[in-house]
Amino acid sequence: MFLKREPLISVCVPVYDTEPCLEQCLRSAAEQDFDNFEIVVVSDASRGKNARGWKAKKIVKAVQKQSDKERRQKGLARVPIKFIEHSENRGLVEARRTLVREACGKWIAMLDSDDVMEAGALCTMHAAALESGADIVHGASTAGVFNKDGEFTPAGQNVYGNITYGILEGHDIFSSWIMEWKLTSNTWGKLILRDLFVRAYENIPYIECNFAEDVLLFFFISLNAVRYIGIQDKVYRYRLNVGMTSARKIDTMRKWRMICSAASVFTAISQWVEEDGGRVKPDELERIRAMARGYLANNLRQYYETVVPELQEEAYAMLCEYWGEGFVKKVDAAMNPARGDK
Repeated sequence: MFLKREPLISVCVPVYDTEPCLEQCLRSAAEQDFDNFEIVVVSDASRGKNARGWKAKKIVKAVQKQSDKERRQKGLARVPIKFIEHSENRGLVEARRTLVREACGKWIAMLDSDDVMEAGALCTMHAAALESGADIVHGASTAGVFNKDGEFTPAGQNVYGNITYGILEGHDIFSSWIMEWKLTSNTWGKLILRDLFVRAYENIPYIECNFAEDVLLFFFISLNAVRYIGIQDKVYRYRLNVGMTSARKIDTMRKWRMICSAASVFTAISQWVEEDGGRVKPDELERIRAMARGYLANNLRQYYETVVPELQEEAYAMLCEYWGEGFVKKVDAAMNPARGDK
């Protein structure tokens, strides 16, 4: 009789509305040749279905069955896939919180449900963690598109792939991100100690939000990390033009609230900074403010381009409620002076 082992790594998959891609995503994780990991899936009340009409729970069951068969044939340990479902949509901040709470591994590898892991990614990142003593291992990623047969074509540029190769330590990790953008805030494509996620969420209030959640998490993760290593091995494929994008038509106030609540990310950061007593330097704080202005500008672009006409008056009022009317009008006027008197 085999004793049950606690997994070393938890691959954590938040599902929002991308079941058409979910099976390929989960298979890329289940087929990893690492021998001691689990997969944790949280459906954030997703209603999406794949081409066969399956929702997330049925897709997970099918992948589990196929994975059990294939790994047994290869002499690899079974990979349990744990499925949790939110009864109502809470947004990615809270979906990731549930994933962290349910994860049993020492390490967490976040995997968005429309992306895939490269073969051997877990072995590569775990080996780098052991060799370097890092608590964040950041692997290279490739952005691109998949055709209907699942074949991947890389894009000419990966704007999500900023990475610093080699070692960073202490506050240099945070500073290299926030000041120089030498590494991305994306939690995917990285192997991160679960304890860093736990410490981050100890400082994050309940927030229903689908944008800037990685900024919020990585703010605390990078501040508390001891050592970071960037490696040249490709570990992740990022799928372009699907999933949670800023170009979707906004036809309900619920959808719009999820977008406006990006403001809550920067409110939470600001409140923590005020209470912290100096770990964030003045120039770093100014960069955070600039980042907030950028997210508000993006919210305004979404407002003008994607909110249906019948919701625009109410949507603008909500935008001002979250960001502050004066801040909204200032950024709006800077983007287009002709709208300054809105």
